[in-house]
Amino acid sequence: MEKEILSKTRLYELLSRLESSPGDYTSLYIKPSSFPHYINGLSPRPQYNTYAHEIKESVNIKAVAQAVERYNTGAAIYWQENGNKYMVLPPLPLTEDKISSGKFDASPLLETLERVYVIGVVVVTWGTYSIGVFHRDNLVKSKTGTGYIHKEHRKGGRSEKRFARRTEEQKKDFLRKVSNRIEEEFENYTLDYIFLGGNRLTRTPLLRECKHLQREAQKISQRALNLRYADKEAWNHTLKEITSSLVFTF
Repeated sequence: MEKEILSKTRLYELLSRLESSPGDYTSLYIKPSSFPHYINGLSPRPQYNTYAHEIKESVNIKAVAQAVERYNTGAAIYWQENGNKYMVLPPLPLTEDKISSGKFDASPLLETLERVYVIGVVVVTWGTYSIGVFHRDNLVKSKTGTGYIHKEHRKGGRSEKRFARRTEEQKKDFLRKVSNRIEEEFENYTLDYIFLGGNRLTRTPLLRECKHLQREAQKISQRALNLRYADKEAWNHTLKEITSSLVFTF
């Protein structure tokens, strides 16, 4: 088994290659809420018995199961008896369960990839933040800001405790500031999805502080963006990461 992250362009190239390859396919689509029990129900269907056992074994591989849980977008599976065997975890959720045998069928995945989304992005580290909105493939709004937070004090004693308390208060003030900015930046948009990134230790306290993110909790992707810095340069990588898929080859 191999895995690779593919940009939208490279995924299109893969799908085109599979479509032009000879032989029949089982094309299987599973929405997030149906995974994995939809696969477990393949065995009663005689026309899919040839592949059902192999597919079940593949999705139960630990690394695959963990990735499926992390992405939480469902899976597109393309399976040949003696040939190509792929599983694609798309960047955004599939909306239907579907299975077909014969001609390669990429239509449900293409529909997901080509749908027009409005996506909010929040990248936070301690002391810096970036908030943006993507419509189609364009960054239509962004805000980057900072907040002062003391670095850790290492001298010990009362001084250390005093600085620790001050730092905690500064962190709370900073998160309140970020929460207000999120409300301001997102208030005029109906977002389909929200992605969070930056320092993973900011996620829980930010969600606890930000009323807007609490209201929109069902839209927050479980997949955290791998962005270490909250600055203007981060936007150069954000859309590519949001729209990339994880592909397993068996």
